[in-house]
Amino acid sequence: MPDIVLPQTRYYGSKRKIVDKIWNIIVNEADLEFDSVLDIFGGSASFSYFAKFHNKQVFYNDIFQFNFLIGKKLIEQSTNELTYENAIRFFEKVPEINYLKYISEYYNDIYFTDEENDQIDIYIQNVIAEENENIKCSALYILFQSCLMKRPYNLFHRKNLNMRVNYTTGSFGNKQTWEKSFQELFIRFINELNEVCIDNGRINTAHNYTALNCPITADLVYIDPPYFTKGSSTSYHSKYHFLEGLVNYNDIPDNINFEKKNREITINSSKEFENKKNFLNDLRSLINRHLNSHIVISYRNNGVPSIEQIGDLLRGFAEFEILEYNLGKYNYALNKNNKLNEEVLFVCKNINL
Repeated sequence: MPDIVLPQTRYYGSKRKIVDKIWNIIVNEADLEFDSVLDIFGGSASFSYFAKFHNKQVFYNDIFQFNFLIGKKLIEQSTNELTYENAIRFFEKVPEINYLKYISEYYNDIYFTDEENDQIDIYIQNVIAEENENIKCSALYILFQSCLMKRPYNLFHRKNLNMRVNYTTGSFGNKQTWEKSFQELFIRFINELNEVCIDNGRINTAHNYTALNCPITADLVYIDPPYFTKGSSTSYHSKYHFLEGLVNYNDIPDNINFEKKNREITINSSKEFENKKNFLNDLRSLINRHLNSHIVISYRNNGVPSIEQIGDLLRGFAEFEILEYNLGKYNYALNKNNKLNEEVLFVCKNINL
């Protein structure tokens, strides 16, 4: 297998830049033995993909359907059948289809330009109708990545198209990239898929459960949960609701929160791990579901609850030897201002395995 090429991710909290350090700690320093991995907050699939590359059987899971489809593309599937020519055809109207205009009607002047909204409306409806699962997942993958790339901060929790349109100079974005057409960006992401779609000889699967309802088990469970700082309460759902809406395009009108300026689409909104007060209880419940596995938890030293609180919780489980590693200073993508941020890795080594 060639040298690893990790998919480029634009997710808040992505571990892409440190996944090699995490893997080295798990395999070499903590000396965990495992053949299968459950990535229960799969997100950008960086950890799942790294495990797949290293020939483990991988079970990717995420509460969001759009992430599930990304996991299906990168983890479950092993090839890309979508060509650039076919991708561009999804922007063309099919005569017998009566196209809806939900993005143009409900999201005018919020995230994308009028022309881009029209393109998204047509493209997503054509892709949803596509019968080839491989092509559909690829087509959605390149749309999701392009939409993220064209957004200031790569997020959807604010109505801030004006920030992109009127941007002249600053440190939070790249106007040249924002103004690239979907067609231009598609070239990049199709080339990326052609490179990163690999077959490791295992049966790997993607799943779409909440963390506390996921029935999948594995030798090693990797937990990279949402985290909150003291001054932030923005949920992950709010950050990415627009992409979740695209996957459920026909249900958008009935699930828009018009009281919010960003018109958040409420589909698959959940309270699991999205509430500071309930976080420790949610984590305890999750660990209780995987007492027969090794568990690895990635967390931040400035998160709420604190590292100390999480450590105290973990040491209450008799099944595990708790090892704690400091990965050093690391600023998440899109959050580069706090030089005191450090990533901490808890390795819960199951003494019964």
